[in-house]
Amino acid sequence: MLLVHSPLLTSATWDALRPYLEAAGWRVTVLDLRPLVGSPSFHTAACAAAADITGGTPTVVVGHSRAGPYLPGIADAVGGERLDVVFLDARLPHPGTSWWGSLSPEQATWLRDLAVGGRLPTWDTWFPAASLADVLPDPEQRRRVLHDLPELPWQVVSEVLPTPGRAWDSARRVYLRLSDGYRSTAEQAAERGYRVRSVDADHLAMVTQPAMVTDLLLSALRP
Repeated sequence: MLLVHSPLLTSATWDALRPYLEAAGWRVTVLDLRPLVGSPSFHTAACAAAADITGGTPTVVVGHSRAGPYLPGIADAVGGERLDVVFLDARLPHPGTSWWGSLSPEQATWLRDLAVGGRLPTWDTWFPAASLADVLPDPEQRRRVLHDLPELPWQVVSEVLPTPGRAWDSARRVYLRLSDGYRSTAEQAAERGYRVRSVDADHLAMVTQPAMVTDLLLSALRP
């Protein structure tokens, strides 16, 4: 199983979940996107890194939040006859357009205004500190998850993602909604034929409730 964190966060978002998945018998690999954010093509670098670190064909790829649009390319990069691609409270793919281009005009303006010197500030500064404390109430856990977050170059936001290929076309697609903010996205996933499962938790429930997320994920992967 390959775990892909949001490019706005770091691989620390998987630290709590990984032991539960390994205890359930899964061989888990975590893709670290942070060193790749300065690449000429973030999408190409992420796909190449995924293919490089898996050391074989994974049967499941899981992406959280803003990792979602990169999952089709990663699925093609790792290949495989039988692949489950899981969107964990994640954005859906938008081939043929960029992150910025996929937003509503209001959201696009907000994101553009957020950028300073051609870079987005770290994700934790986008919200009041109190709201992050609500989502991550444990101070030490919050420190680990929010440590060393990247400032994304605008190039990542404006990169147009390519049309995916054969492995993505044949993959089984699963959507796991964790938070109310992704309710409409889960509904869109259902309309596209994804297998959808929902819980009323929070966007970082894999950090705060890893046992629950493990159960949700493994139940969704059953035939």
